[in-house]
Amino acid sequence: MKRMFDFTLPKELKVSFAEKVDIGEKTTNDVYFCKGEFRRHPVDFYLKVNKNPPSGLTNERNVLEALTSTSIPAPRVLWYGGGEKEMLALEAIKGFLLWDCIDPKRKGYDRQKVLPYLNTYGGSLAELHNLPLKWAPQKRPRLYHLIGEQDLNDNRFASLVSWLRNNEPSQKTKVFVHGDYNTASVIFDHDEISGIIDWEFAGSGWKEYDLAWILRARLDFLNTDAERRAILDGYRQLSTYDEETLRWCEVLNYLHFAYWDRNDYPLYTKFAIQKARAII
Repeated sequence: MKRMFDFTLPKELKVSFAEKVDIGEKTTNDVYFCKGEFRRHPVDFYLKVNKNPPSGLTNERNVLEALTSTSIPAPRVLWYGGGEKEMLALEAIKGFLLWDCIDPKRKGYDRQKVLPYLNTYGGSLAELHNLPLKWAPQKRPRLYHLIGEQDLNDNRFASLVSWLRNNEPSQKTKVFVHGDYNTASVIFDHDEISGIIDWEFAGSGWKEYDLAWILRARLDFLNTDAERRAILDGYRQLSTYDEETLRWCEVLNYLHFAYWDRNDYPLYTKFAIQKARAII
């Protein structure tokens, strides 16, 4: 075990195992799954270490502490530290990621569970949006606008940019949002959500865009009308949304991903553009 954590973790903690979690290269934090002993009691936890300031870990810690007085299942903060590298240690939650269950390419895929789990997933986002939490603006408000797509000399992007400019909603309903709610942010155990993770970007934000974020289709999953209906039916059980505003947000969201992936993942860029065009 390297001594890479000693400057933030408490001296009473003895870490016996630490393994870096593969969450992609374009992230602001390194994440490690750790096992150890604290004051003679075994403990499993996830350690998030900021690698690209500014960090959202302070915001995540504050959000998690606020959520302790709600019914939202969120991980318990074990330790927090600032200094050279900000870190957040969170108690491990029993279960598996929603992503593992609904993606046919993953070994945990269960076709029978896909629609009921997505229905629960949609309802859980509505529950978040109903929270009476007053918070600072979420950390990525720039996503509510064009982020560079308008500058590309590409007719595929230009037609969607034009539609977005001509149809932008005049009202944006603000609620408490997760900011990055996706199938890798939700943990299931015994057919119920046992945990919701990754709150760095949470705050006051646009309801319909947060909903559009979870509806985005992938090549292999979330790509059928039945899956979409399951999410929206779950959401509507607890909250409402404006259909035209949601449509605009979905087009914008697909355009963002087409823009981000245009060089490294052109297949998804083509797919996202097709999805956006089908919506309008």
